[in-house]
Amino acid sequence: MAFFGGASPGPDQDKQERAEEAASAPLPAAVGQPPEALPGYEPGAVPSSSAVRRARRLGWEVAQTLLLAALIFFAVRAMAQNFRVEGSSMEPGLHSGQLLLVNKAIYLRINLKTLSKYLPFVHPGDQPVRFLFRPPRRGDVIVFRFPQDPSRDFIKRVIGVPGDEVEVRSGQVFVNGVALDEPYVTSRAEYSMPRQVVPEGQYFVLGDNRSNSYDSRAWGTVPEANIIGQAMFSYWPLSDFGGAGNRNIDLGFARLPLP
Repeated sequence: MAFFGGASPGPDQDKQERAEEAASAPLPAAVGQPPEALPGYEPGAVPSSSAVRRARRLGWEVAQTLLLAALIFFAVRAMAQNFRVEGSSMEPGLHSGQLLLVNKAIYLRINLKTLSKYLPFVHPGDQPVRFLFRPPRRGDVIVFRFPQDPSRDFIKRVIGVPGDEVEVRSGQVFVNGVALDEPYVTSRAEYSMPRQVVPEGQYFVLGDNRSNSYDSRAWGTVPEANIIGQAMFSYWPLSDFGGAGNRNIDLGFARLPLP
């Protein structure tokens, strides 16, 4: 029987049309469906976007770790340095081959004139270059670059600071007319040195082993710029662990007693 002048579709044709409509219709959102239910799923496949995100996060974490390690390394190098004693000029307190830790931060200097360019409230004053904590003092055991050969590092004890008058009479050291009490000296050489004034920005140094020390008596004073730092303590060999000719570790802002 015909309707509207056309023949009625057969059952096979009707099924084919419904299949074509289903194929062309958009897929509904598969919210909450397992990956296996999605069309085109391949076992073991990982979305590339999540892999990229994980790789970027891992790379950023590695970069942060390396940057932190570098900052710690340079900070430690700026504040401390190890030093190996060579020779017998500081005996009996320090022996050849002994390993020391040198405090470089304690004699750190800042230029207030340069700092004032960035901080307007900082006034340089008459002495723009100053020590952040303190300058070297009499009795400090210091490590410095040898004035006549800066490639070599020496270790001696500060005897005279800028402006001091230093004199030696028959092995006894006098500073500003007062005889020094030097319990660290066990070997005195019978020598004399006429009085001299330590120049500004210079330091007069002597070895504790006065009979076998190449020091300011022979080559003069040490420029302030040549000083590397103060010898804090000996860490090797363990039998010599303790102060490197000092009674405490002076960090500039705190003092720690040493054995």
